[in-house]
Amino acid sequence: MRRLSQVLLVSMVLIVAGSAAAWVAVGRLADAVERSLVQIEGSIDTARELAETTAASAAEVETVLQVVGDGLSSTADALAATQQVSANVRKLLGIVDFFDRVDDLKTSLEDAEASLQEVETSLDAASTSVSDAAPVLHDTVQALQKIPAQLEASLVEARAAREGIGNQTLLWRIAIVAGGLAVLGGLWSVREIARRQIAA
Repeated sequence: MRRLSQVLLVSMVLIVAGSAAAWVAVGRLADAVERSLVQIEGSIDTARELAETTAASAAEVETVLQVVGDGLSSTADALAATQQVSANVRKLLGIVDFFDRVDDLKTSLEDAEASLQEVETSLDAASTSVSDAAPVLHDTVQALQKIPAQLEASLVEARAAREGIGNQTLLWRIAIVAGGLAVLGGLWSVREIARRQIAA
């Protein structure tokens, strides 16, 4: 019975040591998790700022693309009008063909019209490409503009989790102390019963 009493005493010491170690371990774990959450918050905050900048830049690109599209369309109209003027001038030159070098001038105007036609065709193709790209870019801009709000929500959740670590740590430590005291109480009761039986 004395050996049982000694075993119970050693068990109680081990329970106290284990509870103390668990107390320290929980604290260190909480500190590590808190440091990790702080780093995560910093990363999310940086990503949010980057997303805001990217969304703003994409919106500016969308505006520029709209201006370019309008400019291409206006330029194509201007080229068409220029070709029409050139054709009218050639008709007039056909009427007044008694002047010297009229034929050379008419040929030059025809060449210029052909060049203008090629440029107009290229501008039409570019304008079509810009028009096709505009909706895709608009959808991209809208998607990018949603990202900062989503990251902000994640940041709020990370902060709430970090702020709740203290409460969780306290609850774990209370559970450790309560469990340790319960086990100690049980072992102490068994030891006392054994001691009384030895004394009897």
